[in-house]
Amino acid sequence: MKQDNTPFKPDKPLHVLVVSNHWKVKHNPTNGSIWVDRQVNALKKLGVQVTTFDVGTSHTPWNVFRKWKELRQEVQKTQPDLVHARYGTVVGMVSAFSGVPSVITYAGSDLLVGAGGISKPRIWTGILLSNLASLRATSLICVSDELRRALWWRSNQAVVIPDGVDLEVFKPCPREEARRVLGWKSEEIIILIDPARDPIRKGLREARAAMEIVREHLPNARLEVLQVSNPADMPLHCSAADLLLSASRREGSPNMVKEAMACNLPVVSTPVGDVPELLAHVQPSAIVPREPRALAEAMLRLLETPGRSNGREHSQAFSLDLIARRVLEVYKSTINRKPERARNIAAPFEPAA
Repeated sequence: MKQDNTPFKPDKPLHVLVVSNHWKVKHNPTNGSIWVDRQVNALKKLGVQVTTFDVGTSHTPWNVFRKWKELRQEVQKTQPDLVHARYGTVVGMVSAFSGVPSVITYAGSDLLVGAGGISKPRIWTGILLSNLASLRATSLICVSDELRRALWWRSNQAVVIPDGVDLEVFKPCPREEARRVLGWKSEEIIILIDPARDPIRKGLREARAAMEIVREHLPNARLEVLQVSNPADMPLHCSAADLLLSASRREGSPNMVKEAMACNLPVVSTPVGDVPELLAHVQPSAIVPREPRALAEAMLRLLETPGRSNGREHSQAFSLDLIARRVLEVYKSTINRKPERARNIAAPFEPAA
């Protein structure tokens, strides 16, 4: 579908109520939903009026019912054109029954088994809720094609749109300058990994085992386990490091990989989510099985010739502005049709060649 780059100027601003469950979290060291906030800000820049509603983290039946009633009241009070659930499970379910047209964005563990470090009954309950919500929602967005195919119903009607990256923020800067700011030693070889939300699923154990092999050949190599309290510091880490290691078991569309690409940081990853498509034309990069020796051999191969990747050349396809415009196209289509007449409204996401 041809991208419309003209400013959005309807007779009155499109009003979208975005529903999530992270705004009232008192302690959120992983910054796990910063991408929701960034998309909200990008949509506002396009002229969309955005308000927000927080479902909260308590998913007991009584609390879910209470939050659904509160959402209905908010809809009646503010009269949004549509509701956008920025996750499946409970968030998607209450949004689908909000009383106005609804969009659900599925991000990973809401549809994929093994993509979250929680109990199996809770995983399957969440997946069931996600799929039931898809039957009621007007439009569906998945951040990767793997997620689209994981839908039990209406997968052919879902749009694949990954989360965007702010290319004005995530851009390369000189390695030594970034290391000076972070206090990293110049002579070290530093491999990044971001396991904060779920170390088991993110492969921290496999990464550490792989690093033992790497250090047999490169004693000055070390694994930097990211614990960034300020998201604004992430571009510095990407510019200062020598390599990003993504050893996840399952992913939707890993934002860390896209951020590394935007900073020309080479990536070694397991074949999860849309990573094979993202890295298809990125050199140097490697996609290998989730096994310590395979990860180590790939890292050693890339580190033999230190340097940056050409990732930024292929990052325009997921720029924050472009992604926001694609989401806006979904909004405009959503308010013009009924749920039972939903149709596929955009081509699957394909990174630029």
